[in-house]
Parts: sequence; structure tokens; C-alpha cells
Amino acid sequence: MSQMNLPWVESPFFSDIIKTKNISEEDKKIASEYYENGFIVINNIFSNELIDKVKSEMNEKGFNENFPIQTFRNNIRIQDLWQYSDAVKELACHPKIMDTLKMLYEREPVPFQTLNFKVGTQQKAHSDTLHFSSLPARYMCGVWVALEDITEDNGPLFYYPGSHRNPEYNFSDFKNTTEDTSYENYPEYETFMEDLMEKSSYKKKKFLAKKGDVLIWSSNIIHGGSPVEDPQSTRYSQVTHYYFENCIYYTPMLSNMVTKELFIRRNLVDIKTGKIVEQNFNGNVAQLVRTRGSLYAINNHIKLPKILRFLASKL
Repeated sequence: MSQMNLPWVESPFFSDIIKTKNISEEDKKIASEYYENGFIVINNIFSNELIDKVKSEMNEKGFNENFPIQTFRNNIRIQDLWQYSDAVKELACHPKIMDTLKMLYEREPVPFQTLNFKVGTQQKAHSDTLHFSSLPARYMCGVWVALEDITEDNGPLFYYPGSHRNPEYNFSDFKNTTEDTSYENYPEYETFMEDLMEKSSYKKKKFLAKKGDVLIWSSNIIHGGSPVEDPQSTRYSQVTHYYFENCIYYTPMLSNMVTKELFIRRNLVDIKTGKIVEQNFNGNVAQLVRTRGSLYAINNHIKLPKILRFLASKL
């Protein structure tokens, strides 16, 4: 049976691989749904006490301008509130979530970012792989938790089941230059993804969740936020992003994907331990060669274009 450098639940050989797995029938069902749709839904993991504590600390710390934090926040979301909230950290590192992810990816999960939302984002269609990618590919996922009931009024999450099988699109798929990109270019990517989904056969679905429901999605599934019908409504939720051990972690948004110069996330911190994560390729050391600024190539034997080899030799 052929193998690939992909999570087994993303592999084209999934139907053969699952026959070899010594896991429960329930886990086989979960894995099959994840392979087929690019997401799964889990209910009744968290206590109401923990969920309410997260919401309370969001308001007492995250959305309270008098509480000092060093991470990003605005009136919609707070990034990395786990640094200031034990409840947010507990939600991100919950044993049931960690066990499920370890079963799906067969590697130790590395929670590395939390986002806590007070209202619906109304964000256009996108894939997380533009922000968070890995070598080997697809070893990243998101876990979205409803901290209150989600209805049509407060801007439910939407997603396109099966769209995770698309290529990992980035700016090099539609821009005709080799120039570096930044977050200022992001609207171009969103427009591209919206147009792509309109021309595709994928069907948009909304996640009308109950308080405590969990959506685990593959890194490459196309998703976003629906319009908020009731401007006075809230949509308390928490997203945690996870990588997995034994990978190289990078940001395609800030990389030059034409020249294969990667923006490596060199100071990636594991929320569980508070320590910087070691980067490697399937457990094998992979030397990072700085080319210019914050961009790196992988391994010094890679044949970079002549100008990049020159720049690398000067850094």
C-alpha cells in the first residue's frame, strides 16, 4: 500500500489505510466523516461552568480596555487570550479535543493560537492554509467552539463540505508577478476564493450550533462567517488553531511561494507547555537557510535562483 506525506485522514489511500487501524468503530466513523467532509462535529465535551468562565474572562480581560494585554484585540476578537486566561487555555487543551486530534493525525497536537470572538466575523470564504501551513502539508486544523447558541441572526459560521480536497491556494495561483505579498493583499485572495466557490460544485452550509458544540475542521476547508442579521446580537465563540509535531511551520501569506522562500514561524509556542516548538521534517533535522529578511529556504542543498544564492551568502 502506498504512503504519502499527508495525514492519513487526508490521504488518497484512506480507504485502504483505515482497514489497518486498530481503533474503535466510533473513531472509524469520525475519521471517515473527516476524510469525506473535511470536518466533524462533537457535542457535550465542555461543562457549562467552563464555557461561562471563558465568556466572563473575555469580558473582564479581553474586551476590557483597562486590562493590559500585549496581544491583538479589537471590538470583535482577542488573539491569544490564553496568555491571560486559564479558562481559555483549558478549553484549548481539553483532553477530549487533544485525544480526537491525535487519533485523526497520529501526531501530538500543538495548540498555538486562540481567537475569542464576541460577535460574528462576517468574514469572506477562505482557507486557513494561507495563514498556517506546514511541511509535510496539511498538519494543521482548527477547532471552533460555540460559547452560546448560534442562530441565523448572529452570523453563523459557514463552510463548504469536501472543499478541503482543493489545492492549497495562495497568491501565486492568481497574481502574475513574483513580488512578495502581505496582509494588505488579503482582499485579493478573498475575492479569488469567493469566485472559486461560486464556480464550484460545493454546497455552502451553515453551522447553527448549540452552546458547547465543537466543530473540528481540516486546514484547507473553505469557510467564513455569514452576515449578522441582528446588529444587537452577540456570537461568543473560541477558535483554537493546532499544528502537529515533527513539521516545519510557515505562513504562505507572508512567503514568496514562487521562489519557494518561506516565512517560517520560528517562535511558535505550544500553549500546553509554554515552550517554543522544535521544527523538523518528520523527525528529521531540516536546516533553514535565510535568504533575505524573514524569508528562509529549506536545506542548504536546495538550488535557489542565482540571485537568492548570492543574497543567502551575504546574510
